Amino acid sequence: MKKILFIALLLFLPSLNAQQSNVLVTTDDEKSKSILAAYDSYLVNEYDWADKLYSPQILVYINSVKSISKEENIAGLSSHHDLFSDISILSPDGGKAYVQTTNYNNNIGVWSHAWFIWKGTGKVTGKTIEVPCHVAYQWNENGKISQTWLFSDQSTLIAEVNAASKL
Repeated sequence: MKKILFIALLLFLPSLNAQQSNVLVTTDDEKSKSILAAYDSYLVNEYDWADKLYSPQILVYINSVKSISKEENIAGLSSHHDLFSDISILSPDGGKAYVQTTNYNNNIGVWSHAWFIWKGTGKVTGKTIEVPCHVAYQWNENGKISQTWLFSDQSTLIAEVNAASKL
């Protein structure tokens, strides 16, 4: 049985390499730059970018397989500024978030990925928290983001929400 699995894996590897050769990864493209610009606007609590970037039918997933609406997402982002001061989005080396856009040249489509550390100081608790984040953005054929997936540990953020709700 192990030999059969090994042979199947060997047969699969060339097709994997062929698929990877069709992949184009960029970091200085317009899609990656537009996400970084949206992050800059978020930092000053402005969201005029949302209609420019998001498809009207966008699906937003935040650590869940259940989506929320664009309006709920913007309200959640805005609430960060009610709960935290000194908000930043940085790479581990202190630079801007790292964003790359990948064109898979097949039915997977075009995705941008962002990795960063979200940092803020709770206005109620005074605690400074750092949350490593990964966000994946799928682009549609009209050049708009059709779905967003955020992956991060929200427990410290939720702790601040809970502390604020007790006031």
